[in-house]
Amino acid sequence: MNKLYISALALSLIGGTAMAQSNGSAHNRVLKQRITAQPAHHVPVGYSANREVIWTDDFSNPATWNIGNINDPNNDNWVIGTTGSTGPYTIGTIESTTAANGFALFDSDLLCGGLQNAWIAMANPIDLSAYSGVVLQFEQFYREFQGTCYVETSIDNGATWTTTQINDIGGNSITDNPELLSVNLSSQIGGAASALIRFRYEGGCDYAWMIDDVAVITLPDHEIIMDYGYTAQFGGGYEYGRVPQSQMPSTLDVGAGVINFGANDQTNVSVSISLMDESMTEIGSAIVPIGTMLNGDTSVAEANITLPSPTPVGIYTAYFTVTSDQIGMDDNMSNNFAYRYFQVSNDLYTLDGIDMVPDSILSLSQAGTGSFTDNTQDVRLLNYFEIQTGEMFYGGEIVLSSNTDAGSYFTMSVYDTADVLASTPDLSSPLAQSDIRVISQTDLDNGGVVGLSFLDPIMLNPGAYFVSANMFQESGNDLFILDDETVPQPSIASMLWIPVDDQNINLYGGNGTAWAVRLSKMLGVGVQEAPALQGVTMYPSPTTGPVQIRSEITGHMTVEVYNTLGTLVQTASFNGTETSLDLSGNAAGIYTIRVGDGTNYNVQRIALK
Repeated sequence: MNKLYISALALSLIGGTAMAQSNGSAHNRVLKQRITAQPAHHVPVGYSANREVIWTDDFSNPATWNIGNINDPNNDNWVIGTTGSTGPYTIGTIESTTAANGFALFDSDLLCGGLQNAWIAMANPIDLSAYSGVVLQFEQFYREFQGTCYVETSIDNGATWTTTQINDIGGNSITDNPELLSVNLSSQIGGAASALIRFRYEGGCDYAWMIDDVAVITLPDHEIIMDYGYTAQFGGGYEYGRVPQSQMPSTLDVGAGVINFGANDQTNVSVSISLMDESMTEIGSAIVPIGTMLNGDTSVAEANITLPSPTPVGIYTAYFTVTSDQIGMDDNMSNNFAYRYFQVSNDLYTLDGIDMVPDSILSLSQAGTGSFTDNTQDVRLLNYFEIQTGEMFYGGEIVLSSNTDAGSYFTMSVYDTADVLASTPDLSSPLAQSDIRVISQTDLDNGGVVGLSFLDPIMLNPGAYFVSANMFQESGNDLFILDDETVPQPSIASMLWIPVDDQNINLYGGNGTAWAVRLSKMLGVGVQEAPALQGVTMYPSPTTGPVQIRSEITGHMTVEVYNTLGTLVQTASFNGTETSLDLSGNAAGIYTIRVGDGTNYNVQRIALK
């Protein structure tokens, strides 16, 4: 997956035009802020036996649709067929119910000719004069970058169109494949004797949008929907996957979004929230009354749940349930619930929920040294952590993607938020940093969770900090870290720093997901029992410049010297069993020297006076 972000300076001005280039394509991508709540018209709903199907089409006959575009000099259009997206950033093919007999596709990334504004419309109007409440349902597969999707209706044979925006899922997010959407069009075409519906994409060089199995059905009499639920340990919308017990607050911020998607009012609507431990014992609860919700209303129910002190270590599940006087008549009771998960840990602090959230809902991608054009060295993924109680932290860990190659390497750093979020971000003065850690095949075989200790433990006082994984490609070997997209996060929760940027911005944020870059209180986290390449000695330390390197193994060896920022400052190679370096041209400080034979590596530190 290729991701780009809004610049740190523009985080408070979402919608800026800063861009950095992604690997594998000539055009640039910048992400919008991801929203937590879906808009009221974007509701995944299943078909119901007690709702009449007025009209349906499965794209098996292209003659039932008209295709066109608006002011597009490149004549970019939708197509009907059975071939999925084939652009540079292909998302594959929709897995809809009747995909085998045809579906509609706008392959924005393949066309990518500039401004795109294309539509696909019913060829013949339908008579809805007997139906005051109507819903458009369709299966779709869509990944957003910078486009906008619309459903449009006309009651004057296409002379004018009424527009409803859909799919505002957040830049670089992707729907399920397929996702079933319902759009309430009662106010636009309910009761119309002649109604047309069309789908329109507007944007440029997006990914792709696929549609199939379109139906117009009757609006249910009663349909209340739990749109989402959330648990935020410290407010601000941050939903941490794991929080050390010593950092857990005394209360938990919880909330849920509710939609009335039925034709009739819902009275005495309320949301109940129950927080359960692993033994299904309730440790906290709240009931939030909403009251009456009219057709089309949305509401957010929020509360604070008091937690045990201290909250026991373990995994917790928050259950959200919506009820009303009419809940027994609800058209689809399976969408009256929502869930959230988090863990109270002994020492691990994470935004991601990998290996804690059920696999059935976990949504993962990756980012690393092969993700961004010309950025194979020192690509940094930063996560935001809030510290409630001053405490010593000893290091961190990352979770590798299976696409990572042995021989790549990384370091970890801690930064003050004031430096990262400054108008000119400064990542040159970390509060803590680590040695270089080379990824071994054993790391990959053991599940890809790799820890790393800071050079010196750091006391983090109450406040907010960024923890960064700084990644390096070695001899074509890439390192990729998993990105947990399951829970939408605020814009600065996970940020990206790239050293080579055609926009000279370098630091980006706003994707709203969670890198698997973690902070740890564990003493000795990530300490390896033995180096991958044994029998290497380096001396003296400290030194005024000269360094002698000896190896018990004969062969071609490479030598790399890094400063405390992880910058490569010197290289050498030798074929025997020893060589010497002169570091005297560098500033005094701690240097990391990495010796490798192309497969295995040994990393040691030398102090330069």
